[in-house]
Amino acid sequence: MPDVSSRGPTATPPTFLWLIFRYARRHAGIVGLVAGVTLVGNLLAVLQPAILAALLTSLSLTPPQAIPDSGSWLNLNSLGVRVTGLFLGPGATGNNVAVFFGLLFLLQSTLVAGATYLADYGAAWLRTRYAKLIQHDLLKHLLHQDMAFFSRERTGELISRVSTDATNTAAALGPLVRSLIHHNVQIVIYSAYLFSTNVWLTFGSMGLLLLQFGLTQVLKKPIRRRTREQTDSSAELVGAVQEALTSVRVTKSFGAEPFELNKLDATIDRVSSAVLHESRIKKAEGPTRSVLDALAVLGIFLIAVLEVRAGELTLEGLLLFTYVGKLLIGPINHSATSFLWIEATKAAYGRVSELLSERPTIVDGDVPKTSFDKAIQVQGVSFSYGHRRAIEDVTLEVRKGDFVALVGPSGAGKSTLADLVLRLYDPETGTILMDGVDVRTYHQREYRQLFGVVSQENLLFHDTVRNNIRFGRPSLTDADLERAARIANAHDFIMALPQQYDTLVGDRGTRLSGGERQRVAIARAVVHRPQILILDEATSALDSTSERLVQDAIHRVVSEATAIVIAHRLSTVMHADRIVVLDRGRIEAIGSHSELLDVSSTYRHFCSLQFSASNIPLTPKEDGA
Repeated sequence: MPDVSSRGPTATPPTFLWLIFRYARRHAGIVGLVAGVTLVGNLLAVLQPAILAALLTSLSLTPPQAIPDSGSWLNLNSLGVRVTGLFLGPGATGNNVAVFFGLLFLLQSTLVAGATYLADYGAAWLRTRYAKLIQHDLLKHLLHQDMAFFSRERTGELISRVSTDATNTAAALGPLVRSLIHHNVQIVIYSAYLFSTNVWLTFGSMGLLLLQFGLTQVLKKPIRRRTREQTDSSAELVGAVQEALTSVRVTKSFGAEPFELNKLDATIDRVSSAVLHESRIKKAEGPTRSVLDALAVLGIFLIAVLEVRAGELTLEGLLLFTYVGKLLIGPINHSATSFLWIEATKAAYGRVSELLSERPTIVDGDVPKTSFDKAIQVQGVSFSYGHRRAIEDVTLEVRKGDFVALVGPSGAGKSTLADLVLRLYDPETGTILMDGVDVRTYHQREYRQLFGVVSQENLLFHDTVRNNIRFGRPSLTDADLERAARIANAHDFIMALPQQYDTLVGDRGTRLSGGERQRVAIARAVVHRPQILILDEATSALDSTSERLVQDAIHRVVSEATAIVIAHRLSTVMHADRIVVLDRGRIEAIGSHSELLDVSSTYRHFCSLQFSASNIPLTPKEDGA
């Protein structure tokens, strides 16, 4: 028995690395370009110590003949002599040499800055593009979920996952491409400079590396946990605000603004607490790393002094070693921080992957269906919402051209039966056939396009009247729209609007009256000339005059299409070919109006409520039709 209150089947969530690869390969060229520019920028950046070494040598801080040649191009003691000799010949010194290498230093810095800009912009482009792709995939995945999924999930929570979590997940992908190259290349080459210059000083520098990554290991789990708590609570706030704003009419009607505000304040308090807990850990990271850096620099400096006194390090070597060591601290810190940043990103990714792993319980068929030819047959169908039985062993046939009405008390299963015919849910037991074929074998989108639907809640989109009627069918002409509006008795009031068909209806259609929204929804249902109409309380929000006109319109449309009409107002359905009386999920009786007066106590009760006991029409004709 399916339970719409419990979670549906899930697939194995994709791993974080799989997600990176999946989206990276979609823009492999840009990824390669960013990686290439980053690599070039880094190769230029790591030349800076060599240029500075030559500049120091040109200023003759230590006579070239007093500098031993180590035989290595990476040894900072003799690097200046080697670079000067390469460009200007052995022993070159003086102001002209200093000017040359000073200009070379400026050129190198400019090229590095340009490469950095291009790489950063490329990473930002990738991040934005990845966010767009992830959001597209999430929305596509959501739109293919079944109604049971939306019955158990909170709308605000889903909005948060599509907006915030998708963006936060994408935030790791672009910069990660740079970080893997940028920081690691610099760490390797700067470490090579130091190691070639003085082993003991290098060991001191590596101690800093160990301290930084030790701190990363300590912080990564708490950061991931606190970030997940923060994103969960933020999603809860989005859901609460969304619910409060969509229910503002109810809140005002009950004078419950203080109560609603207290609820929102409690949610805001939870968000604030989660943000502070996350910030307490994240904000402690920077100062802690600074203290570790200071300890490492102090240790390295003491070792350097000892090495200079021992003659193992020249003055230029000491200055360059200190400079390169300082350069090394940045990539080490950024690399260690990147791991923590990725851990925080994984919290958002976890919420995205949970959604992507949700599998719809309704599996799409692969048989095309573009026409309705014979009949819809409901055979022994039962269905429950959780543990509450809504439909019990219902058998019904709706033949092509029939006008079938469903009546019964609230909760009898009328709308549920219509949803099952639309295949918004699948029955637990029994089968629904169209033209003798199980509807589960049909392609859902093509199957549902056979229908025109007016539901109890006539939701309009924040768009023009024109686009609301044309919804999902952009190829329809203005003549099609006007025809549908006239059928729904909507054309006259639409023409009286400020911009007529181009008037914005407001969020959920709030700029229109209830009856106007209903008529626009009816026009939307009939505009594409559907072969089957499902009208769920289609006249419930209309005044008496409009109700009569819409009833006449329904009767006209029925002559061109099969109709399943759900109504509490019996005057709407007394002309039906057959009226199906539902009570507590079961069919009590099927027949015409006059037949049901004789055989159905439920139907007679409805008639007595809507007509005086002495004036119950025995036939539709007596109702003035």
